[in-house]
Amino acid sequence: MNNQHIYTVTELSIIVKDLIEGNIPPVWVKGEISNLSQSRKGHIYFSLKDKESLINCVLWRDVSYNIPFNIENGMSVIIFGEVVVYTPQSQYQIKVYDLKPAGIGNLYLEFLRLKEKLAAEGLFDESKKKSIPFMPRLVGVITSSSGAAIRDILNISRRRNPAIRIIIFPALVQGEEAADTIVEGIKYFNKEKNVDLIIISRGGGSLEDLWAFNEEKVVRAINESEIPIISAVGHEIDFTLSDFAADLRAPTPSAAAEIVFPDRKEIFNKIEYLLKRIERDLNNLLSRYMERSSDLKSRLYRFKPENMIMDKVQRLDELEIRLYNAIKKHIDTCGFKLKEIIGKLNALNPKSVLNRGYSIVYKMPENKIVKRCGDVKKDDSLSIEVSDGNFGAVVN
Repeated sequence: MNNQHIYTVTELSIIVKDLIEGNIPPVWVKGEISNLSQSRKGHIYFSLKDKESLINCVLWRDVSYNIPFNIENGMSVIIFGEVVVYTPQSQYQIKVYDLKPAGIGNLYLEFLRLKEKLAAEGLFDESKKKSIPFMPRLVGVITSSSGAAIRDILNISRRRNPAIRIIIFPALVQGEEAADTIVEGIKYFNKEKNVDLIIISRGGGSLEDLWAFNEEKVVRAINESEIPIISAVGHEIDFTLSDFAADLRAPTPSAAAEIVFPDRKEIFNKIEYLLKRIERDLNNLLSRYMERSSDLKSRLYRFKPENMIMDKVQRLDELEIRLYNAIKKHIDTCGFKLKEIIGKLNALNPKSVLNRGYSIVYKMPENKIVKRCGDVKKDDSLSIEVSDGNFGAVVN
């Protein structure tokens, strides 16, 4: 021990670091992401594991910007990086330079990159989608003139509704020049404005086969089209960027034809149903109006001006008779009361007593009634009133 060199922890860590970093070249490693975390500065830390082992990894912020998809726990990936040692903990890790989903090639990564880019520009926004006409007069189809897609569309259109015409723009649907011919077709129909709807179509295939419909120039042409576009590319499980940009995505060319060409029989049945419904509604409406008319006639008769005047005249006659009877009754009552008062006055009138043999003696010239003997003296002149007149007398 006295002859052995004693290392500090840091010294030994540096030796290990030099041995590992100086002898292991950058490598590709496949595994599953776990323990994913991100610092406030944007650096990403995670572990890469398989069934038996685990190794820590670091993805610096400037490198992570070039990864065209979100990294998540549980994702199976292939990373390319350099094995380095983190000296403070004497721990080796991989400094990641590139990261790809396991089993997916560069073409799919380009698909994800373009999708994220174009979506950020708003090319896939639902608010920009145009409505698909129910029954277009003319339909433009951009596809291969010899492919299965156009045969399916033509067969379905003839069977369902041959009245709708089709204009075919022959385009390449695979290969380096395919995207340009598709864009040319879109621009042609928009310039001529000779169709109400455009279908972009081809049959199924691999991602490479369908790549023309993922080209950025095609997606932008679809987005700029003033005519509504249906994308019918591949089979139901196939998705292209054209599907996201189009106003409507059909899972197959046949499905697009089913949408665009309404069945004549269904239309006739619908028209017949609507005619019967209109007839029924009109009958119900007519019945209600007739009932309303009858009610109005009845009310009009009740409120007829002639009838109203006759009613008022009759009422006036009734009031006149009642007024006459009331006045007559009042006069009779007043006359009876007058006779009664006259009778009482006559009964109380002093002169009425004269008819029974009495007389009234007045002292003259004062013309005062003599009530007692003391009211007169000898030789006073008197006037005596009897029932039929008066005569003079002298007190003796």
